[in-house]
This record gives sequence, C-alpha cells and structure tokens, in this order.
Amino acid sequence: MPYEHVDYTDKYERIMQFDKNKSEFIHKWYPFVEGYSKEFITSVIDELDNVPELCADPFAGSGTTPLELQNIGVNCYSFEVSPFMHLLATVKLESSYNIVEFRVNKGILEREINGELKPIRRYLSPPSARTFQKRKNLKKWIFNRAVMDGILDIKYAINQIRDRRYQNLFKIALASILLEISNVYRDGKSVKYKANWDKRVIRRRDVHQKFFNKLESVIEPDIFILQDNQVHVNNSQFCIHGDVRVNLDILEDNSLDLVISSPPYLNSRDYTDIYIVELWVLDLIRDYEQLRTLRRNTIRSHVQVRHGNVPLVDSELLREALMRLSSNHPEQWNKELPGMIKGYFRDMESLFTGLKSKMALGGKIFFNVANSAYYGVEFEVDNIIAGLAEQNGFYIEEIRKARDLKPSSQQKDLIDSLRETVIVMTAR
Repeated sequence: MPYEHVDYTDKYERIMQFDKNKSEFIHKWYPFVEGYSKEFITSVIDELDNVPELCADPFAGSGTTPLELQNIGVNCYSFEVSPFMHLLATVKLESSYNIVEFRVNKGILEREINGELKPIRRYLSPPSARTFQKRKNLKKWIFNRAVMDGILDIKYAINQIRDRRYQNLFKIALASILLEISNVYRDGKSVKYKANWDKRVIRRRDVHQKFFNKLESVIEPDIFILQDNQVHVNNSQFCIHGDVRVNLDILEDNSLDLVISSPPYLNSRDYTDIYIVELWVLDLIRDYEQLRTLRRNTIRSHVQVRHGNVPLVDSELLREALMRLSSNHPEQWNKELPGMIKGYFRDMESLFTGLKSKMALGGKIFFNVANSAYYGVEFEVDNIIAGLAEQNGFYIEEIRKARDLKPSSQQKDLIDSLRETVIVMTAR
C-alpha cells in the first residue's frame, strides 16, 4: 500500500548527521562518521506523550542512542556485532569514571611511555595484517615503522593498567588518533592512501604526544563534568556484543516502549573495511579467519561475502526493482549484488519479526534508512521496509523525509538524489 511521505527536512536535515556530535560531551571522544546526532534522539523523546521505560537500538554503532537515553534516565538495550563499535559504545556509556582515578591511571601510562624507549618489539608484535607495515614486495603500507613502534609503546603501557574501565578508555583514545598518524584516510567504503603518504615524517615520540594530547584536551575535561553528573541509569550493562538477529530473545515479550535505530544502509559498504585499522590495532581481530567470520555475521549490506541463493521477501516493489536491475545491466560489477540486496531485506524482515513480540502495545519505532541505487535503478528502501514491518503487525504512521543524499559517483548521471527518511511506526 502507499505510505504517507511527509517533508521533515526543515527539522531533520541538520540533525541527521553525526558531524554535529564532533564537539559534544563524550560523543567527541572518537570521530565517528556514520549515524545521526544526539539531537535526533531528543527530538524523538520530545514528541512522545510519556517518557518511555525501556528502549532498544538494534544497531548501536558508536552508542548515540543509548548514551542520550542514559543521560535522561531511560534504560536502553543496544546490540552491536562489531567488536570495535561495541567497545566504543560501552566506553562512552561507562558513567563511573572520576578525575582522581583517571589521573592515577594516566600517570601509569606516562611513566611507562615517557621514560627510556624500550626495544618494544621484544614485548609486543605488530598486527599480522598484510598491509600494515613495510615488507618485501609491498608497494604501500598503512603505518611507517616509527609510527608502529609508537603505537606498540602505547599498547604496552595500556596493558599495565589493571582497571578495565580505564584500559578500555585509553584504547579508544588510541583508536581516535590512528588515522591521523597513518598513511591512509577514511573515504566512503574503505581507506585510501593520503597524498604524498611516503614522504610523511612522524616520529615515535610524536605518536606519544598526540595520544596524551587527546587524553588531556578532549577526554579529561569531560571526566571532570561526568563525575559531577548524577547518572542513575547504566546502559553500558545493556549493550550487547552480538548480532541483534539472534540476541533479541534476551528481551522480555511486550517490554519495549520505544526503538530508535539506523541499520547499515543498502550501499554495499562493509563496515569491517571502513574500521579495519581499529579492529587490527586493538587486537579485536587477530587473523583473517576472524575477519571473515565478522563479515559473515553482519547485516547483508555488502558484497564481501558470498550470499548464495537468497529467497525473495514478499515485496512487489523489491521484485520489480530487481527485474529492472537485471534488464538494465545483466552483467553487474559484482555477481553477489542481487544476493546482497535480497539478503538485506531478508535481514530487515527477520528484525521486525523478532521485534513484534518484544514491543509493548502502542510502542513506537523510529527507523532511519536511505534509498539506494545500482545501474540507474532506485531501490525504495523506506517503502520496502515499511511493507515488511506492516506484514509483521506494525502500523506505519508516516515516512518522514530527512534530507536528500548524493548518489555514488557511478550513479550521479543516472540518479539526481536519494531519499533519506525516518519511518515512524507503532506496534499494534
């Protein structure tokens, strides 16, 4: 059925980007790229008749939803399959830091790092990722030797911290400077090499200084503020490391009043590639089999794994778009593309099937998605997902247009823009 589309660009366009969080309390600890701002969360709460008792975010990302709900005293379960994103979210959600403990533990780091330089590779080995350091027959590498030694110095010092809260906090501080000291930058679906990357000179002590600058100028001031805040909710304990599709059963039936989330977009981005540097350096993956396993466990929004013969969900819109895709370009750039698209919506259907029993009667879902295009064929992600949610017993109130997104460089001559929206629905 056709759904009501409402233009919300005046309200949403400026708040549906994480960029607005880059200078915000706690959010600024790590320069996350994807996702909405904290203001989107407060805008949702402001329009509800009552403050919800229990919420959920099936795709936690950097933790924006559970953190903002924590700040207003609302319990929120969140789920995140990426070990790096889960670490980031739980570090930001931890509310028991205090300035005395922070400085004591920072002092341990300073004593370890600022003394005489160690032959660090006797104590720690660099990540085993093939492109991370110079080696025979490799034309490009992500970290120069001095930079990698500086990273290992910091990792060794962090390992001396006994309090896991501060150990993880310092790991996120290290993660936040990795791209700055590397030879690459984040660009769309992957990392790319910086101009004149091979001429950059960053010394081992420079790495140490950037790390301590991050602690002192960004994190320490927030610890001062945090210790004075009266936070009565701890959403860190409800942040689940794992695939939401197989972990929803930890929630009681009819318990959720509100869901606010944004799934990975159907844009063939593999988030393990986008955050590959952090995953390897923090030892969250240690070999390529673990990397493959992580990719297999993510929502099927990328083509880096074989999807096989995926059954089509019950959606005429999707069926028609796939037929146009096959007609327009039978030889796709990747043979996994149709399987990815079908798998994505199969995963969305699975999510709403699971959510139906967990939602309280009248509970609300605010679901941020974006349409996609391949070979000039637009996939109306919002309308297709709305249809799948409706089939699972949800009432679609409206689909709110948040903003227009630029299509990829391959699609810009065929598609003017792609619609980003928020689907608002109610459990019935």
